[in-house]
Amino acid sequence: MANVKAVDSGVVFTAKMSPKGEILADDYASRKVSRQIEELLNNHLKSEGIIANNLMIVYGSKDPLEKEFGISLNDYISKQSPKYFSGYLVIKESLNNTGTAFINAFQKTFTDIQNTELVANVWIIPEESYDDIIADFTRLSEVDNSWFDNKNTRNHFKFIMNKDGINLDENELNQLFQGESNLAYSVKELKKDTNYAYVKL
Repeated sequence: MANVKAVDSGVVFTAKMSPKGEILADDYASRKVSRQIEELLNNHLKSEGIIANNLMIVYGSKDPLEKEFGISLNDYISKQSPKYFSGYLVIKESLNNTGTAFINAFQKTFTDIQNTELVANVWIIPEESYDDIIADFTRLSEVDNSWFDNKNTRNHFKFIMNKDGINLDENELNQLFQGESNLAYSVKELKKDTNYAYVKL
């Protein structure tokens, strides 16, 4: 398997290659849909003063997405009714990072994706390391928390928004953005499902 970047769209996807370098199978179509939500979330965060990049995957669709290359995110959600979008969000450490701004960006994205559950493993990166880490991060078609093991990170946590509300409120997020770790999850905990007490928006 190899990571390939499409020239026309810039989408990074995983492809199974033949010995001659031909693509035998790939996840381009699903990654192109995911790229649309990634751009939405990045833009909403940026509008709130938060510099970030993310990698999202769609889960629980009715049918595997094969070759509908041009499908819009709205059409995809309407047709496939995915259970949730989940992935990794890398944020540049800054005083602009507040719980209110973060929740606002997620709320806008949540509305855009027709109230589909949104899950993010969030990693806060010191300003001096952000550009180097993002340069590597944006070359990936998939990632897990172990990828951050040897990286210079400030904090990490899991954030969930769904129809029940959010798992971390504004004050808890502020503490996490300020580097307090008592609310942060260990990497082991980030990898497993947890029953959260959700805060209504």
